[in-house]
Amino acid sequence: MRRLTLLVLLLAGLVLATQDRWYPDVKEGLDVAKKQNKLVMFYFYEETCTYCKYMEEVVFVDPKVSTFMSKNFVVVPIDVEDPPKDLDRRLRVFGTPHFMFLDPFRNRVIFEIIGMQETDDFLRLIRRACLKFERRKC
Repeated sequence: MRRLTLLVLLLAGLVLATQDRWYPDVKEGLDVAKKQNKLVMFYFYEETCTYCKYMEEVVFVDPKVSTFMSKNFVVVPIDVEDPPKDLDRRLRVFGTPHFMFLDPFRNRVIFEIIGMQETDDFLRLIRRACLKFERRKC
């Protein structure tokens, strides 16, 4: 029982540590991405989405994924049930989880991932998104 409690606390800590680097404010996320020369990764989710929970609790906390994400992207989470009022219409989606990668310098979506992905598949796809960014090497 003690091990299970420790495991749950460890996983919760990993999720929170990963999400601490996220920017829920769209404008701030865009500004930080420009300053750090990174892509913006919009993560569209719903609170009731079981596939989103899987991404958050399994995929995002994988050390390879979380390291690659923090090194190459500024993550902006968007709750599709309560999107920011100033969210660009191009960034509206149907269905979650949904990921859009925006080049903040050209203000252009350069890659999308739709739906839940297993860890290795997600890592392969976000690497592909990063390779499409012309201003830096991944």
